[in-house]
Amino acid sequence: MKITTENAIYVQKNDIAFLNQTDMPVPASIFMQVFGQGIVIIDDSNRFEFEKFEDASAITFFKEQDWIVDYNAVKDLKEEEFIELGQSIVEEKRRIAEEFNQMTIEEQQNHYDMVTQCELLDFKIYSLRDILWLKQGRLKMQLPEEVEASSSPRETASKQEKGIQKFLKRVFPTPKK
Repeated sequence: MKITTENAIYVQKNDIAFLNQTDMPVPASIFMQVFGQGIVIIDDSNRFEFEKFEDASAITFFKEQDWIVDYNAVKDLKEEEFIELGQSIVEEKRRIAEEFNQMTIEEQQNHYDMVTQCELLDFKIYSLRDILWLKQGRLKMQLPEEVEASSSPRETASKQEKGIQKFLKRVFPTPKK
């Protein structure tokens, strides 16, 4: 999962670990920030933690990775919309796989990127599931403080209440004495 803010992008360590397993060229700034201090272990104890990137090349790179689910794009979806989105991703993967499977072995060797595309779509499905589970309360995950502060349910509810109060005052003004 990635979360874009005004000056940075937050990316889960889980996505970074998966990225490290691909053949994609990664900007040096990302590699140095994450792996420049020596051995990095990403496991179940920290895979949902976020790494903050402020370097312009890193932000651009991660914004272009559509296989990493953008939290801001899906956070307000209803459960049915999550399911529809998931089904469209599965359909895209099925289409790519069918096309690949119809090729000759020689053609497949020249189109191995299609296998990578399917792997990225699989990863995207699991990330989408994790966000849905987060919304349902089935998965505990700490969002970055900067994001948490701007989207806390209590703050949103408070803003809605104030908006309703202002609206009611305009519609039903208090009588003057």
